[in-house]
Amino acid sequence: MSWIHVLAVLLCVVLLVLRVHAVLPVFSRARQPTSARRKGKAARLPADKKLCIVLGSGGHTAEMTRLLQGVDFDRYSQRMYIVGDTDLLSLDQIGVLEAPRDSSAEQYTVVRIPRSRHVGQSYTSSIFSSLHCLLYVLRAMLQNRPDAVLCNGPANCVLVGLVAMLSRLLALKHIPVVYVESFARVRSLSLSGRIMYYIADRFVVQWPGLREKYPLAEYIPHLV
Repeated sequence: MSWIHVLAVLLCVVLLVLRVHAVLPVFSRARQPTSARRKGKAARLPADKKLCIVLGSGGHTAEMTRLLQGVDFDRYSQRMYIVGDTDLLSLDQIGVLEAPRDSSAEQYTVVRIPRSRHVGQSYTSSIFSSLHCLLYVLRAMLQNRPDAVLCNGPANCVLVGLVAMLSRLLALKHIPVVYVESFARVRSLSLSGRIMYYIADRFVVQWPGLREKYPLAEYIPHLV
């Protein structure tokens, strides 16, 4: 390989690193004043756009249901719910949330995808199930083209966040991601939270101890 080829490869690597640095949300959050993050002046969800809501199961669904009670559905009249294909509880909760609304004036879709990791599944085998799930997430995001993502902890939300980051990396579309860590996480982040801390535009914790350990997080108590 000639020095020209080496130089070209190095240039591509440098450009890629600069691009990742420019689009990765953790760096933009680091540039924000600390007071802005504490007062909730970080990236906000756009109005009158399609909101993608990632539902987990059990406690995640219960917390997300309470979070959605504070969302102005008149502003976010288009909603896309992503749920696991075996998650019947979340399907029931979507019906409860949407039942009081005028279906002629508002639109929502439900996308069912396979779970990226089942309870008790080994991390090795979960690699293959996550790749399988990723294909469904890619198709769902391309078909529905949401303008923002709201999630709170299920493993599938990590894949949604990665697809949103890839869209930004390729300059296709900027899809802000808002991640709210579970109220049950008092002293440490969940595995999903440790990943989303670097790729979410707005990372919210509900306990002050987590804010001290993760300075780029936003502390908002008693959300759920």
